[in-house]
Amino acid sequence: MTGFARTKSVALVGLDGHVVDVEADIGHSLPAFSIIGLPDQAVNESRERIRAAARNAGVKLPARKITVNLSPATLPKRGSHFDVAVVMAVLTAHGAIQAASDTVYLAELGLDGSLRPVRGVLPAVHAAVLNGHSTVVVARENYEEARLVSGARSPRCRTWPSCS
Repeated sequence: MTGFARTKSVALVGLDGHVVDVEADIGHSLPAFSIIGLPDQAVNESRERIRAAARNAGVKLPARKITVNLSPATLPKRGSHFDVAVVMAVLTAHGAIQAASDTVYLAELGLDGSLRPVRGVLPAVHAAVLNGHSTVVVARENYEEARLVSGARSPRCRTWPSCS
């Protein structure tokens, strides 16, 4: 199966948050996993965290070419908080789950599939809400911080498969 899906996350430039489209495409060619759109090293390393988390959670990633684009491409993307948005987009493109297109994902993935806390949740959630995205998935440890933003809703989930 090949497909396309889009989820959302937020890139922080200082304290300014910018909503980012996380687009995943599953192609027909040899297996590969690439992330494009000005990612830093932490974002590039998400490929390995995602592979290990999927394996340890019993979820199969497609044995196809996976291309993830973080848009807008000119905006720098820094940090591990894109992990859950990437895996949700990939699994939705593969047809394994159905991620909500208006939900913003802000959490690092543990190798066991758990959600790990990240820095910058307050300005990231604020940017999401300002851009019309009131549902934001964060790690349990970031839940209280996310709730400080008026208009934000954050479902309680401990692992990424339960956050779809």
